[in-house]
Amino acid sequence: MTQFTTISDATLVPVRVKKDGPPGAMIGGAFDGNGDYVDQSAFFRGDRRFVYRPRAPTSAADGTIGEQAIFAGYLYNHFGHFLLESLSRLHVLPQCPDAPLLWVKEREMKPWHQDIFRILGVQNRHIFVTEPARVRSLVVGNCGFSIGNYFRPYHERFLGKVEWQPISGRWIWLSRSKLAADLGGIDNETDIEAVLALNGWTIFHAQEHSLDQQVKILSDAERIAGFEGSAFHLLVLLDQIHARIDIFSRGSSINRNFDLIAQAKRLDQRVHGVAMEQISGARSFSRYRIGDLDEVVAKLAAA
Repeated sequence: MTQFTTISDATLVPVRVKKDGPPGAMIGGAFDGNGDYVDQSAFFRGDRRFVYRPRAPTSAADGTIGEQAIFAGYLYNHFGHFLLESLSRLHVLPQCPDAPLLWVKEREMKPWHQDIFRILGVQNRHIFVTEPARVRSLVVGNCGFSIGNYFRPYHERFLGKVEWQPISGRWIWLSRSKLAADLGGIDNETDIEAVLALNGWTIFHAQEHSLDQQVKILSDAERIAGFEGSAFHLLVLLDQIHARIDIFSRGSSINRNFDLIAQAKRLDQRVHGVAMEQISGARSFSRYRIGDLDEVVAKLAAA
């Protein structure tokens, strides 16, 4: 069952950058009516805290939200972080379906944010808190997904809205070959794709299609493969998916989030490493070159 806390007479503080924290760390969150910080309004990535307690407002909050509202938290414009972190508290919606969603990061919604909310059936009002605000009754859900840590069953059920209806022979390669070079990738991926296309694979460039089309192509697929990337995170929106998933790591290991999603959704997922040389960049922005293209094809062909 979904887990949450209701805070009476709460105060929300929008985030600012924490300059002495890890990259991306913020200061902000919620206080209860006694002026105590609500630690549930923060979140972690692995064992590292990414939202820290601000100073409690010393004067009355500028605005008051007089209705029950949901602490939505932190809106990210990065596709993967939005799917995994920005949505992580919305599993509380069935308990308070008409409550507005309060965001303390960012000031506007992107069209693709709205597309995902529509796919999830979220029609609630969005309120962007840009100054400290008092909230009569604030619903704070536990994080349903914590990067590197867990994917809670109740949150997995909330996100899994799209039915998997496979089409026989629909094999999808999620390509990164047309992404900007500074986003990281495989320099000779197009050479691999040429071979895969001859073997019946559809080469799919997710960024060239609407969110509806991206979800549809995944929900139709018998097999889904590619080098690791945020496009695979869309699988969290599918319900009861039994496609075979093959993810090839970029570098020596794969991000743990792919394992968390596979475990929670009971995916038939295989993770592969192939010999590759790093030629530029660092961490997730690194670019590589595959030495033996046949190794990729062989791993896909293996039972």
